[in-house]
Amino acid sequence: MNEKSIQIYGYRWVVLLLFFFTNVTSQILWVTYAPVTSHAMEFYSVNEFYIILLSLVFLIVYIPITFLASWLIDKYNFKIGAGIGAILMGIFGFLRFFAGSNYILVFIFQIGIAIAQPFLLNTITKLSANWFPESERTTATGISLIATFIGIALGMVITPILVIGIDFVSMLLIYGILALIMGVLFIIFVKNKPLTPPSTYISDDKIFMFKGLKLLFSNRNFLILVIIFFFGMGIFNMITTYIELIVIPRGFDSLFAGILGMLILIGGIFGTIIMSILSDVFNKRKIIMIISLLIAALSLLMFSFTFDALLLMISSFIFGFGLMGTTPLALEYAADTTKPVPEATSNGILMMIGSIGGVVLIIGLENVKISGDYFPALIFQTFLLALCVVIALFAKEHKVRGD
Repeated sequence: MNEKSIQIYGYRWVVLLLFFFTNVTSQILWVTYAPVTSHAMEFYSVNEFYIILLSLVFLIVYIPITFLASWLIDKYNFKIGAGIGAILMGIFGFLRFFAGSNYILVFIFQIGIAIAQPFLLNTITKLSANWFPESERTTATGISLIATFIGIALGMVITPILVIGIDFVSMLLIYGILALIMGVLFIIFVKNKPLTPPSTYISDDKIFMFKGLKLLFSNRNFLILVIIFFFGMGIFNMITTYIELIVIPRGFDSLFAGILGMLILIGGIFGTIIMSILSDVFNKRKIIMIISLLIAALSLLMFSFTFDALLLMISSFIFGFGLMGTTPLALEYAADTTKPVPEATSNGILMMIGSIGGVVLIIGLENVKISGDYFPALIFQTFLLALCVVIALFAKEHKVRGD
């Protein structure tokens, strides 16, 4: 493609910002019930398991729906794919208020929101490819990804404030209105792609999901990413899920556990931004991804052995920084190294693999402890991260730009 036909549009930031806040809202809806479990149990008249299920269903639903979402995104475009997610999120997020205290209804509506999530998350690299030049793509992907951390953090902080300060029903109404507004704004203002492409690399090949899957799983570099996502996201989900149970045997309370969880998320935000920028500046994916994984492994090792509050907080922040800083690099590396497979397919499969890893490690490591201490599970996960570092060494560096 002639470089003179390349034009960068300022509207790309409008699209990214709307996509960002739509994903933030989606994550708030996901974790709505986690920080107010006791209030939700009382409101819906169910036990703790059923409230946990309202969050766990997102990981479960992601696995089958990701195939449908990726196929629709590949067949049509970013606007239609992500638009379906925004509409579903808005409708079902708003309907939760009208479910009242009926648990069955709210569970159905929660499934509707969960179905929306793959349509949004699987379009992250598609948005970057459609709107951003190669020198900004990883940064754009990183910004989209930090929406997940910010959404979870806001949900954890704001939900108890709304429930205690006002009431449970009003919290659901506020979140429902927010979801509806974001869904409408997305549909109205987000465009599929600019009039002229932002990159010299434009593929006219149309490879749909099923052929794309065959190409993906015959690609050695992609298989390396599959292993990294399975263990990496699985470990992140396991530790953030069990953080309270991990620190209580060490003499800390649930408040301190919440602080550590927040530090992991904050570290993830900084890691995602900084590592994405470094990748774009130096035009490197592999080496920075390896550095991120190594940081995560070393910090988890420190976390596993220490009983000191300050060291636990420092290691939590660094752990989030390293592990989640890997994600945008891996997603963009996948998009680069698997062309002409559409971004939505590689993006969606990796996200699905991460969800499977989360379910497997959350369930599989539940009883890997000694006298209530999850030290053996932490050491095992440290080993898995070290293994990911070694495996990543066998990936081939892929430069996007020719400089």
